[in-house]
Amino acid sequence: MRHFARFTLCLTALLGFACASYADITTDPSRIVLTEQNRAGEVKVHNSGGHTLRISVKWSDIAQGPDGVLHPVPEEAAPSDSRGLHLWPRKFTLKPDETRAVYVVLDPKSDIEGERRVHIRIDADRANGKGPRWGLTLPVFVRETAMAMIVQITDVYWAGAQSLMVTLYRDGGATPYGRLVVTNDRGEILGELGNITLYADKHSIQYEIPLEQPLEGTAYVTYLGAGEFDNQTFDVHQIN
Repeated sequence: MRHFARFTLCLTALLGFACASYADITTDPSRIVLTEQNRAGEVKVHNSGGHTLRISVKWSDIAQGPDGVLHPVPEEAAPSDSRGLHLWPRKFTLKPDETRAVYVVLDPKSDIEGERRVHIRIDADRANGKGPRWGLTLPVFVRETAMAMIVQITDVYWAGAQSLMVTLYRDGGATPYGRLVVTNDRGEILGELGNITLYADKHSIQYEIPLEQPLEGTAYVTYLGAGEFDNQTFDVHQIN
């Protein structure tokens, strides 16, 4: 049985949507990567609530702040990185506990150079017209198959008695994705933070890692890959 990843996106009043602390829709997977050898993908949308939902799907764009937080970009400011990509269905209904697939296909005539990214935005309204609107996004990457990645842990410092601030810098190549792990010299995990990515090239992003155990002696902050980068180690930073 596959597990569904839950994502909640509170859209600002500027964009005209209500915020909800919990969404009634979940998706699997949480990201799609298309390459020359794999030009098609799908995301399964699941109604985990108790009401029938009207689902609308469209392309969107997301900007990442220096603190790693993702922000919706207004449609008029979004770049047209969805060229050559086909997305369907755009509208459908989901009954409680029902699942439906949304398909993404890259045109066979579209060339793939470097990497580009766009986001799928999925909005859900209750069919009875009552209640809040929920929204979530997930990234779609169109990427060369053998694309190098350059990312570094450039700084680590204390952000309080029980947390570390970690600065990451991406210097070209593919967009990294993974988790930050703090371990001691015995290999014990002291703290961990998942879903770590750097969308912007030539920019630094900071993430705060809460520590579950006190840091004593030598420790290491490791940026480990996930998803298509599983089992890869991007960088390691030693703390004395």
